[in-house]
Amino acid sequence: MKLLVLSVVLLAFGGSAQAGIATTFAVDSGKHWAAKDDVLSYDAQAFTAFGGTLRSNLTSLRDCRHRDLGTAHSSTCFFDFDQSGIQSPYDNGYLSRFDSALPSDQILYANIQVKRDGSYTGHFIFALERNEFNWQDRMALSYSSSYYFRFKGTGMDWTTSMDAGLAETLWNRESLSDLMFGTQWSRVQYDSSSGAETWLEFEGWEGGLKLAAVPEPAAPALFGIGLAAIAVQRRRKRS
Repeated sequence: MKLLVLSVVLLAFGGSAQAGIATTFAVDSGKHWAAKDDVLSYDAQAFTAFGGTLRSNLTSLRDCRHRDLGTAHSSTCFFDFDQSGIQSPYDNGYLSRFDSALPSDQILYANIQVKRDGSYTGHFIFALERNEFNWQDRMALSYSSSYYFRFKGTGMDWTTSMDAGLAETLWNRESLSDLMFGTQWSRVQYDSSSGAETWLEFEGWEGGLKLAAVPEPAAPALFGIGLAAIAVQRRRKRS
């Protein structure tokens, strides 16, 4: 019994120590925009509500970038983004406009900027991105859909750099604000002789996010089981 109790408690703590972040979300409303001649306008296209789960194991996709901006230290890391839990009504339609069937990039951008006084701001952006260039037609196609979360606070060391551990801590600790969803599609023609670019299409959707945190799936339950097992063992000793 002692061995069983110890195993359950260790499993509970081991599960909770695993890196990773997740949240369920819903996008209930939004509007379509388009830009032409540097003028952005909205139209009356109907928005389709959707939702799902944003998830990352915080597995690094490439080296983090750290920069001294003079008044602030900026640090950005690039982690995996599991998009399998999202049912977006927009991605497939835009992605079908590309000529090839190459896979899209799925990235979580985790950024923090710390000022010398210890105040900081940062963001998490879960993004799906696709870019394609047709050399024959000199045509660039680009699409992105993103889920944006911002945070801010005080009391951070100026030299702080982002990593998987800090990203998980900030995600679970900070009050996330400015929650936004957006898509952006562009089709740009380049003139091979002059280098001039003509924006043939530039449009997308924007909306607000509503979310609810998803707890670590197994750890809380296992921890409760472990405590219950310890209590049973103690009662047996007393009797």
